[in-house]
Amino acid sequence: METSEERLGRFGHHPDPAIDFCIEVEELQSIHLNRMIDFENDPALETRVEKAIDFRVGADLNAIDAKRILRGIYAALRTEELTAAAAGP
Repeated sequence: METSEERLGRFGHHPDPAIDFCIEVEELQSIHLNRMIDFENDPALETRVEKAIDFRVGADLNAIDAKRILRGIYAALRTEELTAAAAGP
């Protein structure tokens, strides 16, 4: 029996890069929702979104849709950031 070790993708969820990205976006979507309803505030959300936004999705339709969702999260985070800056200390 031959065994092969597959390396996980850049986000650490799955060896296939597109699936790995989609799983990461699902997690980010959950973390963002938790933050929006004041359930939990993961300080790593912005860092993870910045890392994921740089991913090139290619032609995978699921990854393309996940990128659309990610852009929405990114825009919401930017809006929150700008609103907080405008409100001042």
